[in-house]
Amino acid sequence: MLYREALLLYPNPHPKRVIFLSGLASALHARFRCTKDLNNLDEAIFLLREAIEACPESHPYHVDLLISLLVMLLTRYDKAGQHVDLLEGMRKYRDMLQIPNTDSTEIERLLQWVVVVLLLEQSGQRTDLETAIAVLRKFLTISPIYHPNRLTAYSNLAAALTLRFHQSGQHKDLDEAISLLQNALRLQPAPHPDRPSSLNNLAAALTSRFAQSGRLEDLDKAIPLLQEALELQPVSHPDRCDALNNLANALTKRFKQSGQHKDLDTAILLFRDGLQLLPAAHPGCLPFLSNLAEALATRFLQSGQHRDLDEAISLLRDALQLPHPDLSHLQNSLGTILTMRSELSGQREDLDEAISLHRNALQLLPAPHPGRSSSLNNLANALTTRFQQSRQCEDLDEAISLHRDAFQLLSASHHHDQSYNLINLANALRTRFVHSHQHKDLDEAISLHRSALQLLSASHSGRSTSLNNLALALVSRFQQSGQHEDLDEAIPLMRNALQLQHAPHPGRSGSLNNLALALIIQFEQSGQRKDLDESIDLFYKSLDALGSEHPRSCKTSTNLGHTLMTAYSQNQELEYLDKAMAAFRKGATCESAPVSERFHVAKLWARSAHSLHKSALDAYQVAVELLPRLAMLGLDLQARQHALTLGSDGLARDAAACAIQSGEYSKAVELLEEGRAVFWSQALQLRTPMTDLRNIAPKLEEQLRRISLALERGSLRDRSRTLSDTPETLMSIEKEASHFYRLNKEWLTTLNEVRRLDGFQDFLRPNRISTLQDAAVDGPIVILNASKRGCAALILTSTGVQNIVFPDLGFNEVTSLVALLRYAIAQDGRNSLPLESNHACIEDLFQQVPSISDTMQLLGLPLERHVGRASNPSWQSDDIFRCVLGALWEWVAEPVIRLLDLKKCSDPPKLRWCPTGPFAFLPVHAAGIYLAGRTESISDYVVSSYTPTISSLLGNLPASTNSFKMMVIIESQTPGQKPLPSTLDELRKIEAHVPEENLVKLVSGTVNDIVSNLPATSIVHFACHGQQNPHNPLESALLLRDGPLTLSQIMQQRVPNASLAFLSACETAMGDKDLPDEAIHLGATLLFAGFSGVVATMWSIADADGPKIADTFYENIFKKSSSTATDASWPDIVGAARALHLAVAKLRSEGASFTRWVPFIYLGR
Repeated sequence: MLYREALLLYPNPHPKRVIFLSGLASALHARFRCTKDLNNLDEAIFLLREAIEACPESHPYHVDLLISLLVMLLTRYDKAGQHVDLLEGMRKYRDMLQIPNTDSTEIERLLQWVVVVLLLEQSGQRTDLETAIAVLRKFLTISPIYHPNRLTAYSNLAAALTLRFHQSGQHKDLDEAISLLQNALRLQPAPHPDRPSSLNNLAAALTSRFAQSGRLEDLDKAIPLLQEALELQPVSHPDRCDALNNLANALTKRFKQSGQHKDLDTAILLFRDGLQLLPAAHPGCLPFLSNLAEALATRFLQSGQHRDLDEAISLLRDALQLPHPDLSHLQNSLGTILTMRSELSGQREDLDEAISLHRNALQLLPAPHPGRSSSLNNLANALTTRFQQSRQCEDLDEAISLHRDAFQLLSASHHHDQSYNLINLANALRTRFVHSHQHKDLDEAISLHRSALQLLSASHSGRSTSLNNLALALVSRFQQSGQHEDLDEAIPLMRNALQLQHAPHPGRSGSLNNLALALIIQFEQSGQRKDLDESIDLFYKSLDALGSEHPRSCKTSTNLGHTLMTAYSQNQELEYLDKAMAAFRKGATCESAPVSERFHVAKLWARSAHSLHKSALDAYQVAVELLPRLAMLGLDLQARQHALTLGSDGLARDAAACAIQSGEYSKAVELLEEGRAVFWSQALQLRTPMTDLRNIAPKLEEQLRRISLALERGSLRDRSRTLSDTPETLMSIEKEASHFYRLNKEWLTTLNEVRRLDGFQDFLRPNRISTLQDAAVDGPIVILNASKRGCAALILTSTGVQNIVFPDLGFNEVTSLVALLRYAIAQDGRNSLPLESNHACIEDLFQQVPSISDTMQLLGLPLERHVGRASNPSWQSDDIFRCVLGALWEWVAEPVIRLLDLKKCSDPPKLRWCPTGPFAFLPVHAAGIYLAGRTESISDYVVSSYTPTISSLLGNLPASTNSFKMMVIIESQTPGQKPLPSTLDELRKIEAHVPEENLVKLVSGTVNDIVSNLPATSIVHFACHGQQNPHNPLESALLLRDGPLTLSQIMQQRVPNASLAFLSACETAMGDKDLPDEAIHLGATLLFAGFSGVVATMWSIADADGPKIADTFYENIFKKSSSTATDASWPDIVGAARALHLAVAKLRSEGASFTRWVPFIYLGR
């Protein structure tokens, strides 16, 4: 206040004004040091500039003012990161050197360099640095031992030498700097006011040497120095916050090396103390928020307590709300901890956000910024983690490229950073090898690991990690090549790593696990029982070191269970089996672990326990319940399909087989219903009416409806990307993905709220058997279960579930029948030619499954045509069909007919088939014996239809109204496809049965025309080309004049009036060979979109057959029936399956080949 009043009394150009400007600036600088308020520093710099302008170069104060301005510009640059401050400082410094100083001694002249050294530290100009070191050395040589500025010279020379060490890597510079700082400290015994500063400087130098050499004794020396500095700075001291931060950081570093919990807990308390000394939102809070977050994340890795990790993320989010000069540092820190949480929990939204943060940070650090290399590494590590979760190859390729870029930015002097980068690059290459089996990746990874290890001294704290990584890569190469020297080298490396990690070192558990894995591999090679026993012991020790709730206990429990099963296989001791099942159960039920890891161990548990242990059914239930979480709603459609492809197919069928063996037939039905068609069950969840909920909890209903709509729209987004995408594009994609993951989490949270309401405990849960039985009120449902554990039929009626085991029909037989059928379909149209191209394959099938030959003989099929039994094999398509359909009759259809006591009749009852696995590709509806002297057909006993799930049969049929709309799409000339002239005749056949006023006819209609008419349509008929996409089933399509109408496009449509769809096109019920249980085909899409029934085709159909089938079909559903309609114009939708039954029977009676009449099927009610 006094300085401000003085300035008012001495306006420009009063000669004393310079003194008061300088005094006020010094006072403001002092206040800044206490408050950290940059406004004070800004004003001080402004005042000094005015003072320098008013003070001529000849004035004795001019140099002092320049030095003061230099110090303040450097301080502001350090705090705010404004590069212009650094540039201005350098200019002022050079101006100062030009000023003659005739009144100063040589010693005082040299002191003008001292204050510049810190500025040079930021500029990195090597020439100036060398000059500064030389001048400071000269000053120390010529100045008296008690010169008042000698301490400052010690400190600044140490700072300059430290900087040169970081640039050149010369350890002698750092050693000399430490010696100088020790000298300075000896000249400052307590209670010297500058002793705390010297303590901190020496501790910082020792910590730097620890970071380079890994020698823990340097850190042990630094910590007492920092503790003394803190004791000398009481609560009221302006530098106490810095002292707290420095000591806490050093303790955190020591914990990472020694694992002493006391160090980390103390560090966290110190960080919290520092935050309490500062008001909220104070700029000084930033380092505490950032460092406390890192310490909490470190403690989480040791303890597995999620609250530490969650608090760390929350702290960093708070820090990002404050103005920060180094935003990239915070973004990298938050990204790293989010990646950590995602690695351990599998939360993709965390990972996508982390990648987005790392990309943002990288843009703030253009080359040659010293932090760019680290930022590249962080982004690459996050991308590698995402690859491990999603298997998107683009992520891994980009990560490897980024690691290479990061390494290129490092100079030879950055030994520690080089080793870290080499290890990361090597690990990414090894990951790619595991995925793609490119041997060069693994060889390069091993070479890089060896290089990294050479950069780390025997005492370096990172050496144990490097040893482990090299050993793991060698084990991978041994598994690939069988070279014993790799395994022989790997195991001692792992033992060495373990010796460097004494309990409670945070990396010890992982090292125990790695060594145990290597020993079990060695046991499998050598059979030495001691290796097996040691492996089991090490796995138990690894789990003890982790704690029961640690996320990594899932993977270690999996390894233990697998090893115990190996021990059980040696001597059949039940103790090993029980312990293995307990280990698997622990891993599968570890809530803190990623869903993908839990799902993997649950499957391993189930398949290990099957037929061996009483826990098998529990294991299957756990695995099936995890499936929807594996393919969460926040993913786009293709990602959900990909997630289900990764090992899920066959799980529900094996679970049902297990339940059948246990006599729990109702449980088998429930498991099949819950574990199949997950893709469609999730889609239906988003469209489920919520009227009952609206009446009870309207806000929750509105919230669920809002989220479901957003998730459904988001599932249709395009997430494809390439390495050529711009950073902005990639960030946009990842930001979008993160949004939908959060929506998925919100959906699950809201669902749990709803389920806490009375009467809503099972809201949107899988249907239980009591509900599923309602689907069988008007006829039985036969579920055909194809499992490698055994094939069987489950017959669901309104009164219960019956079971038929197929003793002569195994999984291999079913898949062989599918292969034979595909040969027959491919051969059709070339019946005059022998199947010579497929001769060998068919012969192999008969040799592999001799029961097919036995069945042929039993059925009286012409064995003289048996492949391989005649010199000129002449098997044709219909011959193979007779074989396949006869086998289906013998093995499947006839046992079902006998159990249900069905008789031949002219008006057979309805029967619905629900095929699973490879059964989905077999025409069970056409099973029979088709010989001149003997004919038996399932169609004589029942009207067959199919359903992908039982739940899709539940619910009410669309209410009849006085009018309906039928849309007919005719496409006879699709570009690039064979013409379909009969489709126009098909239209004429339809017109003969459907009233004109009810028809919407789109001849060569566009995709938009069709989509715009769908909502008002009751019946839709497509006569066009259809195509199943084997690589991406979601892009299977009906082919139209202006492009494809894809499955994914149809899924977007709301069809409130829908009742019946007729797909007179090829391959509309073919399905995905990799995911048969998901029923991803056009017919199922329309069924799940809202149509109660769909006519579809299992393979390509003849153009001429479309009009024939359509004619008879529509003739029957538009017949007047007093029981189903009020006038002749209303279609009998309930009779649609029977109408197709009659239409196919008529086509068959005309002598059509099997390939022509068999593919037509009816899906739905």
